Amino acid sequence: MTTVHRWTGLEARALRLALRMSVRTFAAHLGVGTRTVSKWEKLLSTTEPRQDTQAILDTALARAELSVHLRFETSLHEAGRADGRCARPVAFSGPRTWEYETWADDLDRSVVALSRQNFPFAQDLLRRWLVRFPPPGLDEKGLYLHARTTSLLGDVQRDQGALLGPLSARRSYQDARTVFGRLGVARRVAQLDLSLAVLMEMSGQLEAAARQYEALAVDDRLSRRDRARARLWVGTALSKEGDHEYATRAMLAAVREFDDLSEPEDWAVAHQKLALAHRGAGDLTAARRCIDVARTAGLADSPLQRVRLNTAHGHILLSDPGTLDDGLDVLAKTAQVAAEYGLSHQRRSIEIIRSRHATSGGAMRPVRRRSGRTPVTGPTDAQRNVTDEQWAKARLIWEYHQMGHELRPADVAIGLGSHDLGVATRTAELYRAGLFSLLVFTGGNSPTTAARFPRGEAVHYREHALGLGVPEEAILLESRAGNTGHNITYSRKVLAEAGVSPASVLLVSKPYMERRAYATARKLWPEVEVRCTSEPLELDGYVKSIGDEKLVLDMLVGDLQRVVEYPKLGFAVEQEVPEDVRAAYDDLLTAGFTSRLIAP
Repeated sequence: MTTVHRWTGLEARALRLALRMSVRTFAAHLGVGTRTVSKWEKLLSTTEPRQDTQAILDTALARAELSVHLRFETSLHEAGRADGRCARPVAFSGPRTWEYETWADDLDRSVVALSRQNFPFAQDLLRRWLVRFPPPGLDEKGLYLHARTTSLLGDVQRDQGALLGPLSARRSYQDARTVFGRLGVARRVAQLDLSLAVLMEMSGQLEAAARQYEALAVDDRLSRRDRARARLWVGTALSKEGDHEYATRAMLAAVREFDDLSEPEDWAVAHQKLALAHRGAGDLTAARRCIDVARTAGLADSPLQRVRLNTAHGHILLSDPGTLDDGLDVLAKTAQVAAEYGLSHQRRSIEIIRSRHATSGGAMRPVRRRSGRTPVTGPTDAQRNVTDEQWAKARLIWEYHQMGHELRPADVAIGLGSHDLGVATRTAELYRAGLFSLLVFTGGNSPTTAARFPRGEAVHYREHALGLGVPEEAILLESRAGNTGHNITYSRKVLAEAGVSPASVLLVSKPYMERRAYATARKLWPEVEVRCTSEPLELDGYVKSIGDEKLVLDMLVGDLQRVVEYPKLGFAVEQEVPEDVRAAYDDLLTAGFTSRLIAP
């Protein structure tokens, strides 16, 4: 809102024109004489009203409608140009009135862009306001718009798969929640609690997500529709955990609620999720019936909705030997759409479904559960070997392996080859976010990747990144490296041959390899600033993508052994290992998680 530090006849005349009043009407409005107003009009900036009249003008401006403020600012600006004055005794505390209106319009435009998965345009609309008007100095209206902008930015980051970390949906949602809390907007705070629960589910924290959903399903701060959504999502989290019977009951309650509310889109989405719960329970007849309802509702009018619906459809088709080929075809086409629109989380979900199909012959795999509910299917032998205590120790090691570096622009990024295609996905996301303009994919073959990436890790990473929108000219290829030391040394050589001498490098790796990659780069390339990142996954989510808990724990233990031993061999700089992490490592070694250790 506009405020005037010192009124002169010029500002008084601008206010009269903004109010669209005659001199006589304006004088009556203020309670001053007509001759007084005429004097202001004649002398303009060379005369100042008395102090009591200054206060009257302050009140008149403060009580004016927003449209009056906009006209006042415009008139004052034009008057200032006309008399050659460079500065006005006027302060604009935060955005001016017309900027508030433009900001609100841009929020509406960003919602439309997000619904069409036009992520770059949506981000541009949102970030321009976040950069232009930081919270300090904003009034309540400005803070509200800032929080809405930050929340929408979180939606963009979520749909792009950036769930956790400094430049993530979780950070944006938490920041927006803090501001709405300060403003006392309880409904927005509860909606962001719901959004944060969705992130928990997407990152594999299923039990925590289910508990949060259950609390929000009866939270009066939320609308009835949002409470029904929370109830639906209780079902999705429990279904992923294997509790399909309870999940189905929760989803059916949500379906009835959406029907009662006349919300056709939510009703169709609920049937889609109900179909997957029936599939998990082994009832393919009910699954096909529900997915047909969702597909015939005809409400999947955005790329994200179509990808979600077709992924569910393909998953169900894949579960029936009679429609297996159809399911593979649907998933292949859906993966292409996900790549086209940069839907990395959905694309990774499709990869997980295909991977499980390839390793299980199409059979539905059981899901390990850590809750008190009775699982529908029992754990595998490998899963039975991992206790809750061992799982807690693995989390300590998982967190230690991740450096927690703040993301910031770098001269170049290096995607370190491995079995994990998520490295290429993360690198492409950060390229699109503008953190670097050049990247190197490095990696040949190893015994663990030859079958999955027969033409080499770097080659497949490059193809994946191209599919996610990274231009060919932004990618350099290093296809000989067989270990992390080679990744660094050979990538450095490739960059030098291209005439690039970076001062800063961003290493992108598997989540549990960040620390070892950092230690290796500091040893072999000490003159550059090295920062590390990986896909923002919790341990549960990473295990879900691999499908074998014991194998993941073996890899965590094996990488920690390398962090400890490689400095002694001259391969890396030494890293301090906290006592609790070392104790967890020793306990898991004793328990037999040793398949990925290097020979002594």
